[in-house]
Amino acid sequence: MIFWLARWQGIADARRDAGQNSTLPVVALITPEEKFAVGRKLDDIFADPSLKGYRIIGDRGLFEDLRGREDSDSNLKPPRVWRLLLERGGWIYLFRALPPNAKSNELPSVLAIQESEKGHIIIRSPEVSKTTSP
Repeated sequence: MIFWLARWQGIADARRDAGQNSTLPVVALITPEEKFAVGRKLDDIFADPSLKGYRIIGDRGLFEDLRGREDSDSNLKPPRVWRLLLERGGWIYLFRALPPNAKSNELPSVLAIQESEKGHIIIRSPEVSKTTSP
């Protein structure tokens, strides 16, 4: 019985943290572009990053679903929010929070980003910024 209670509680906590009432921090990750195939340029958010020199194995649709939607957009209803899942062993794990109307079987994709020797900036916040995106 304790196992089932723990399992149920784990699923409930994971659903909460994937949604709008998450206890996980909202993040902004700024990293050097030469080791990062996705993300918006800070000085030109409308330019897609160059994919020259990158290759893919697996589901290209997963990549295409992400490309162009990398930034948090508080102008959208509901806003697109990225949260920090874990930071361990030279890797940063981020996921896009689920919208409030997400189906019970909908799960967020997780991005694993290797830390760069040039460094990166990660900004953590308990909630989405109040300033609007350009």
